[in-house]
Amino acid sequence: MSKIDASPAWHPRYKLIQWSAALVLLLLLLGVFILGRFVPPMGQLAFCAFGVFTGAAFARMSHPSDRELTRLGQISLGFVAASQVFYQMLVWSEPWRVLSSAIGWRLWWAAVVTAVGLGWLQVLWRAGARWKWNSGRTTLGFTSALGLLFVAQTFIAEPLTFPKWWRLTAGVLALGMVGGSLVIIGRWLRDRPKSTRPLPPWMKPTLYACGSLALCVGSFYIGRLTVPTTSPFDSSPMTLKSMSTVEVDKQIAEDWKILKEKAERLGPLLREMSVLHDESIAKKMKAEGRGSYSQEENDDIREQYLEYLEHRDRLIRMAALYSAYETRIDKKRREQAFLLGYCAAVTAMDVGREFVVLFLNKHRARAKFNEPSKDGREAGQFELVYESVTATRHMKMLEKYRTFHNTHSARWQEEKEDPVFDKERFNWVIKHIHDGNKSIDDSINKKELDPLRAWFARLTWRLESNAYKRVVYGATRLAAERVSDTRIVQREHFISVALAQQAVTGSWTKVRGKTLQPGDIILTRRNWHLSNAFLPGFWPHAALYVGTQEQLKELGITEENAGVGWEEYIKLQDGYPRVILEAVGEGVRFHCAEYTLHADYVMVLRPRLPHLNDEQKKAALKTALLKAFIEYHGLPYDFDFDFVDEHKIVCSELIYRTYTYNGMLDLKMERVLGKDVVSPLGIAKKFRRELGSDKDQLKFIMFLDKVPGENRADFSTLDAALKSIDRPKAFNE
Repeated sequence: MSKIDASPAWHPRYKLIQWSAALVLLLLLLGVFILGRFVPPMGQLAFCAFGVFTGAAFARMSHPSDRELTRLGQISLGFVAASQVFYQMLVWSEPWRVLSSAIGWRLWWAAVVTAVGLGWLQVLWRAGARWKWNSGRTTLGFTSALGLLFVAQTFIAEPLTFPKWWRLTAGVLALGMVGGSLVIIGRWLRDRPKSTRPLPPWMKPTLYACGSLALCVGSFYIGRLTVPTTSPFDSSPMTLKSMSTVEVDKQIAEDWKILKEKAERLGPLLREMSVLHDESIAKKMKAEGRGSYSQEENDDIREQYLEYLEHRDRLIRMAALYSAYETRIDKKRREQAFLLGYCAAVTAMDVGREFVVLFLNKHRARAKFNEPSKDGREAGQFELVYESVTATRHMKMLEKYRTFHNTHSARWQEEKEDPVFDKERFNWVIKHIHDGNKSIDDSINKKELDPLRAWFARLTWRLESNAYKRVVYGATRLAAERVSDTRIVQREHFISVALAQQAVTGSWTKVRGKTLQPGDIILTRRNWHLSNAFLPGFWPHAALYVGTQEQLKELGITEENAGVGWEEYIKLQDGYPRVILEAVGEGVRFHCAEYTLHADYVMVLRPRLPHLNDEQKKAALKTALLKAFIEYHGLPYDFDFDFVDEHKIVCSELIYRTYTYNGMLDLKMERVLGKDVVSPLGIAKKFRRELGSDKDQLKFIMFLDKVPGENRADFSTLDAALKSIDRPKAFNE
């Protein structure tokens, strides 16, 4: 691979550097625990120590203490050094972090990926890898290609965007690299000379214990991932057996009506869902260049989907109840129970398969169906339906019922004295069973749904739910919370509490009469917060002014119709009324103006709703604020910044979902870090873009800006507010 340098070996104290950095990091974290927060410059020092720790680890990979430094090792150390320089610049220089070109992040990423890749090749070479071997050439090729693929991310506009082909390619290359590495290391473990030093007495049993524990945990986790979902038919309900004859007759009469209602509604409902998604919404999204549903579209899709689930659940409960038909002693009621249960099961299976086929490859709709719902349904409902309609046990159960039905159907048709049902009901049930079975058979013959694919889909969903949503998302949330809480420079905000109160009440002479009104959109900025580096533009945060109780009462919003959010709303915060709703790290919460407006800069905009008269405006604001109270208050913060998923939201998403309903505001999404979002900066740009036109939707209310030469803010002008939009996000005083 490379020749050994003939110069005398020099072995820096990488290990000493690494563990010294680890000690510093530990002491800093202990200090944070004692103080309860990062005190400048503790945050930068902690990030600095972490970088030194990892850099020393990479250096040890490239230049082990017991080996000479190779030419390739020298190159690898050069990239380690470069990655350290770029990393420390990111830590200590905010302008370097927040450059619009992201050049600082791109250089660091390219350097660290190259350093890690070369370091790993060094490890394999020391393990005996020879690049003339098949395993060596394969591993070298996969590792190099994977490194180039990651480095290539630095050259695209949105480096955090990972299309499907990229993920697939990266996965294949990673598997090849790992597989080849295991072969090389396995050969080294097999052929290396035995150590002359015996293992310490404690090491062997420790290795056995750790290996056994890892095996048990891994086996348990795999079993947990692959276990079938509990079915309502797993245990035959005994409710039917315990019911009296009168109760059975009453239940059958009620279920007959329900079965007919649900069965006749489900077919048209699926057609409506198809028309809504494939014709109405899809065409509109294509014409408008959107990648996400509007709030109104979200609501329409959710309404139809929840209706489908309600009908399906009712049919399945009916089928499960009557699956114990054999427990009834009296022949007629036993056969009535069978026919009702069989018809309900066939209908649920038929419509369920049609539903899955309709949306299986429509990833946006599928993701929407998999969201947890506000009525308490857990995430992954589409995957549950998919699994249910392809489950072998369910197909076998239907086959068993079909055999029983075919055996007795001729006799049921010929019975005149005491028929199982009257002629009209019997013919309806038999027809629906026949049509449902035919549709299921056609679907199976066309191979529309593959049970193996369904199994892998369920496995993938569970793996994503466990690995990503709990581990990766949890880590992202933890990091984001730490970043958002970190303020590099500690000082009082420019906007005082008194000025915030004057802004809300309009008591200051410069804004007299401009009292904030319910529905006003508030844009805020706090300088020197580390989170500003990761958000676009000068304005990073948005909030919604909901108003005082008196103001809400004028709109017709009171305790009686505002939902459970009212309980938090009426509680004082530090003695001040809560008049603002905003999405922060803790979730969507009500805050007082003295908290939210106690910032460095504030801009207030008001939706004009020019297409509505005064009464209509009042009604529209009432609807919007009630949605905020009832549907959005209490939701968790979305650290994924995913506007598709509406069970978690970010600050500007609260504004988007509140005001895009029924076309109150036209808030266009933009592409930020690979996600379609509405940003606070985008709201400000919309205001400036439309100002003075006949289509302007936002009205300027006030701007609180820093007074030049002073460490305080004051009311400023419209012109200054417009110019603030173009200020760099690293704008700090």
